[in-house]
Amino acid sequence: MGSGFFSGLSKILKKNVKDGINSESLKNLGKLANTDVTDLMGDVKAASLLSQIEKDPEKIENYIQLAELYKYYKKLEKAVDVYLGVAHRYLEQKNPSQTIYFINLGLKIMPEHGPLNMFSADMDIRMGRFSDAPDKYRKAADYFIRKNDPMTALYLFRRIKDMNKATTKDLLNMSSLLIRENMCGDALNILLPLNEKLKDNSEQTLKDKEACLMMLHSLKKEDTGILVDLVETRIEMKQFERAVILIKKLVSNDPENINLLKRQAFVYKQMGDMENYIRTFRIIANIYSKEGNIVYRNIYFHKILKHLPNDVEALTVLKMEDQLRENIDSKIENTDSKIKMVDN
Repeated sequence: MGSGFFSGLSKILKKNVKDGINSESLKNLGKLANTDVTDLMGDVKAASLLSQIEKDPEKIENYIQLAELYKYYKKLEKAVDVYLGVAHRYLEQKNPSQTIYFINLGLKIMPEHGPLNMFSADMDIRMGRFSDAPDKYRKAADYFIRKNDPMTALYLFRRIKDMNKATTKDLLNMSSLLIRENMCGDALNILLPLNEKLKDNSEQTLKDKEACLMMLHSLKKEDTGILVDLVETRIEMKQFERAVILIKKLVSNDPENINLLKRQAFVYKQMGDMENYIRTFRIIANIYSKEGNIVYRNIYFHKILKHLPNDVEALTVLKMEDQLRENIDSKIENTDSKIKMVDN
């Protein structure tokens, strides 16, 4: 027989099967299978399976076959939805072992699936197995963040926190979500004690400390202490370009703060920006001069001479007239040597 015969037979089968299940039946099947099943109506095998489910909704083997069919067609979310529905059915029947069995079947297909991980963690707690639950809640929270469902993610992070199993990363992620949802008071209640905890300055915590301080700064922009701590953290992380941006902001609000200016000079030196390094020393020296602190003024002008031995201002202030005169005479001689005599 030719291929046209089989093609025609396929169309007849598809038509008959599709016509055999009305829209109301489809809705009911969707509820039974925990997912929308209309996408399978063009498939003869699937339609036959759906017909069997409609006739005998209690036969679990049919749901397993349906899930495997979805898996075969690479529709993993729908396969997981079917297993999730079966797991809930067993939970209603108070059969926890079968509930967990079908949850695990779904997790084999999609290990990062949010609702399954949340369900699995809830079952762990119900069964008194607390050790694995926090990790499952974390996976579920990450899933819901990717799905742009921050409130469910927050609920899951709170579950972890209530279990006293929240890591620094959990608390930072939770705070970030709270700020995004404009729940700033709740975020501060997490970030302020966390910042105190992170003040040990160990290398492992510097990145976390920076993230914590950045969020605190976004909530308390007028608190210069937080900004200063953020500068120091970035200096420890050797992020000098990012540190100097913040120092400039601080100095612009407090231009005669000697300590800030000294840190600014240090950062410029680390960056190899000797011009701004020396310029900052000059500002510091002149502030000390204005305050009448001659000793420290002289120290900073000597620092300038270390890098610029012919600096006129430093030589003048330090009353090094002989050296200043020598430098001026040298400049005059150099200028004279460049004059060309022209006969008229």
